[in-house]
Amino acid sequence: MTTFRWILLVGTTGLVLLIVWSGWQTEPHHVIKVAAPLNRDHPTASSLLVFKEHIEKQSNGEIRVDVFFDSQLGSADETLNLARMGDIDIALISSAVLLPYVPEANAVAMPFIWEGPEHQRRVMNGEVGERLRIYARPSGIEILTYLDSGTRNISTTRGPIEKPEDLSGMKIRMMGQPLMFATMNILGASAMSLNMGEVFTGLQMGVVDGWENNPTTIASYRMWETGAIYFAWTHHFSLPDLLIAGQPFYERLTDQQRQWVYEAISITTRVQHERWEESERNSVERMRQAGMVISEVDLDAFRERVQPLYEEYKSRYGERFAELVDLILSEQ
Repeated sequence: MTTFRWILLVGTTGLVLLIVWSGWQTEPHHVIKVAAPLNRDHPTASSLLVFKEHIEKQSNGEIRVDVFFDSQLGSADETLNLARMGDIDIALISSAVLLPYVPEANAVAMPFIWEGPEHQRRVMNGEVGERLRIYARPSGIEILTYLDSGTRNISTTRGPIEKPEDLSGMKIRMMGQPLMFATMNILGASAMSLNMGEVFTGLQMGVVDGWENNPTTIASYRMWETGAIYFAWTHHFSLPDLLIAGQPFYERLTDQQRQWVYEAISITTRVQHERWEESERNSVERMRQAGMVISEVDLDAFRERVQPLYEEYKSRYGERFAELVDLILSEQ
């Protein structure tokens, strides 16, 4: 082999090794897969990008976070199970999705149990939130944080709604969760189950007379176009959203990586609260401008109607559930 060819071979080999070595240096050691059922413009989903930015910056490229919006990895129920099995790492879910795995979590879903967002944040950041973390772990679920999701309120094509009697004879679309059905029925309406994709036409065609949700969702879907223009501030449910990690992912984190995750979670939670408040203010204004009639209700009358559910559910779910309910009510 001539000297020139030898130099060329050595030089080429060195270049290839340099490229490969550079690739090894730039590739992250870990990729965190985060699933969200919402679109990236939603105030809660968009906050996940804060989580991504913080961890990638703090880890200096050691960790990359991939966020999958719009149910790309499945529904909230499906992604919860994927996280439990270790197929994804973190999922954004409603606390309603947690109920089959952690029956005690029904405490946070009880009707009219919350006085407002400050009450909920204070309680969920305290003993109640910590107990739910403990109760969730045997199911392979680590609750990372509790997020705002507003309150669920009733919108109808007939109204306004100001007292429970005004709901008499109305068919109201609810999420397919037993406690939610029981609440609407005891208030005097008839709870019905429809897929979210069917609600818009269901209201237009009179299949249902109303539905319940928060202002941000109402504005996102322009639900005033269905004819359900009567919006009542019932605040009957306020189920916090959750960021959960699967135990397989959580347990393989090093102490340093876990610190990065919790630093990012703290910042993400604060940003989400701010974005949610802004979104709700803007959404209520859009509802007014669209001609929706917004009314307050006699909350004491509504609360009185649902009291039998508290005794029923304390008997059904036992002492730990009853203790959580009492803790929440004691901090009002």
